[in-house]
Amino acid sequence: MLVFIGLGLNPKHLNLEAIEALKTIDKAYLDRYTSIIPGFSPENLRRHYKGELVIADRSMLEGRGIKRIVDEASKMNIAVIVPGDPFIATTHDAIRLEALIKGVEVRVVHNISVYSAAASATGLQAYRFGKTTTLVYPEAFKPYSTLETIYGNIGRNLHTLVLLDLKLEKDKAMTIPEAVEILLDLDEKRVLNQYLAIGAARIGSSEERLVADKLENLGKYNYPPPPHSIIIVAKPHPLELDALYYIDHLPRELYEEYKSKKEYP
Repeated sequence: MLVFIGLGLNPKHLNLEAIEALKTIDKAYLDRYTSIIPGFSPENLRRHYKGELVIADRSMLEGRGIKRIVDEASKMNIAVIVPGDPFIATTHDAIRLEALIKGVEVRVVHNISVYSAAASATGLQAYRFGKTTTLVYPEAFKPYSTLETIYGNIGRNLHTLVLLDLKLEKDKAMTIPEAVEILLDLDEKRVLNQYLAIGAARIGSSEERLVADKLENLGKYNYPPPPHSIIIVAKPHPLELDALYYIDHLPRELYEEYKSKKEYP
């Protein structure tokens, strides 16, 4: 059997279903490259799981690693343990599908993901979010597709959750100030700064930090270490505007300005 276990967004999110599943596992792969869980270490699992624990990098869970894991899961109980919810990031879909094709039983233990927690934490309405996008470092190419997604969502009056690049194998994690600089450079239409935005750091952890402001100003605030994300806010519902002020610390002058606006932006 192959079990995918979501860890949630902080060490305390390990749920009862996950703990029960770990009791049946012969060998576990801990994904340490798709995201960061503040305060988490393998010792958080050791209280519930005493078997073989492999700290897995990208090469172990992709490419040739997929066949090895599926082969193992055909003979014993294997877990792939993932930050957040196992399949919100599509990284591990190939393992699940390969297992199903080979007739291996698959089980999924879900958990909290930033995908849903971003709306809950900020007070924005979940059904008003459009397509989520990831902003990558502009190294091999400039990520204009991220801007196309944001522009498309704005055109439909939908918020955009922008996930920020993680290259943990290189010990790099994009910060909100870095992302602001990249987004403003890519914004050839020069429209993004007309909209409010939220800088969100370590959502779901005790160090969570939420800041609402104009996009260009988000880089001026202090944040705890990554993971970070940014939300580009479409025209806010009056309740959402109140949430931006009371929950996300939108400066009062901006709150009053946008409250009195007849047009947005």
